[in-house]
Amino acid sequence: MTKLRLFGGLIALVAIMAVGCSNDQTPLQSVTGDVQTGVRAERQGMALAYGDITSATLHVYVSQAPSHEVFLHRVTADWVETTVTWNNFGGAYDAAVANSFTPTAVGWYTIDVTALVQAWAGATYPNYGILLEAGDLNFPRTLINSRENPMNPPYLEICFEGAGCQQVAPLADAYVYELYPDANAGTGALLNIGWYNESDLEKQALIRFEMPTEPVPASLGDTVWYDTNEDGIQDPGEEGIEGVVVRLYTCADVFVAQTMTDANGFYIFPDLVPGDYYVEFFAPEAFVFSPQDQGSDDADDSDADPATGRTICTTLDPGEDDMTWDAGLYMPPPQEGCTLTIGYWKNHAGFGPQPDYLSQFLPIWLGDPMGDESMHVTTVQMAYDILTQKVYGDPSNGITKLYAQLLAAKLNVANGASDEDIADAFDDADEFLADHSYTEWSSLSRSTKRMVNGLKSDFDDYNNGLTGPGHCDIMGDGDMDD
Repeated sequence: MTKLRLFGGLIALVAIMAVGCSNDQTPLQSVTGDVQTGVRAERQGMALAYGDITSATLHVYVSQAPSHEVFLHRVTADWVETTVTWNNFGGAYDAAVANSFTPTAVGWYTIDVTALVQAWAGATYPNYGILLEAGDLNFPRTLINSRENPMNPPYLEICFEGAGCQQVAPLADAYVYELYPDANAGTGALLNIGWYNESDLEKQALIRFEMPTEPVPASLGDTVWYDTNEDGIQDPGEEGIEGVVVRLYTCADVFVAQTMTDANGFYIFPDLVPGDYYVEFFAPEAFVFSPQDQGSDDADDSDADPATGRTICTTLDPGEDDMTWDAGLYMPPPQEGCTLTIGYWKNHAGFGPQPDYLSQFLPIWLGDPMGDESMHVTTVQMAYDILTQKVYGDPSNGITKLYAQLLAAKLNVANGASDEDIADAFDDADEFLADHSYTEWSSLSRSTKRMVNGLKSDFDDYNNGLTGPGHCDIMGDGDMDD
């Protein structure tokens, strides 16, 4: 949603872009800033220079269209809406025609004024506005709605590189009349251009816009949570998930920034240039995304596409703080008959809000039950410690890694995966671990270490689905050699 934000400012014209259309409500209510083309991350939180103006367009509503050409000029002296007259204005405009357009029907007309607005922004010319005139003895007159008209007043749209567009309402407008050279016409609902008839004298219209302020930074963010009931709605008591990677892109697929959720599952991208963005969430190991866009409250639903982790595009207005972009995650139960990595089993041990799918398969022996050094894995805590590889040695220890991969492989078999392709490796590993503990790793011969690492790799391949029945189709299950 793009909210209307008006700024005062000056205006001038360079090239007509389109001709009038219908008697619709003013487009000022619906311009969305879709000129957004991408945001350079290094410019976040920095004011935009006026040199970054990419386009400027004048929008006028013609309420009487005699099909006469209207010429546009740069105004060269200051004027005041409530006091300007033909005499005190004194023809203070550049004689060169900046642009022209020919209204052939009642409706909106859009005119490109980019070069003149850039010139004002860069202080090439003072910002006094534009004059519209109809040339020599063109009648009947052209009528344009003024800023005092409650329906379809004129406005200026300025677009910035990588920052969307801003709509600017007129600061002042008026017309001056040669027949009444000391009369002021600054408060009327219509701006007159041309002649009433062939015996009349000329009318010229003036429009003035103040240059807009630089876009006020915006922000975007909110929460990644554990969706206990998997319904895509954050219910009371459902906890945030820490450490989830979140990336921000423009809707032109330009990467902007990356962050991670905090201890409460909250994230934020502050100091953004207003414009069009989407968010990409990265599900941790063993998690999948909840259903998208459930319920009626955008503040509580999951916005991530379950297949991609991406949200739809949204437009951030200047100063907007949009804290409604959430992602629900949950852990599905293990599929039967396929294999899962050590990362999956580690994250299904029930520590935190996630459920425990691991304890149903315990106890498990690592080594022959009769061996002196065999490990009898009887508790979820012990299994978790083995899978994390931080208690019984560390990841630099080959036996520690063999423990983890062997335990995951036996959990997979307990969950229904075939062991046909890995049975010999099971026998060899159990035979070795019956007589060897992780404390002996550094004293093993080189050939024995190669044998241990080979067994570890066999189980790693099996758990990742490179051998055996194949890997389960679960997003975020983990990578090779977890």
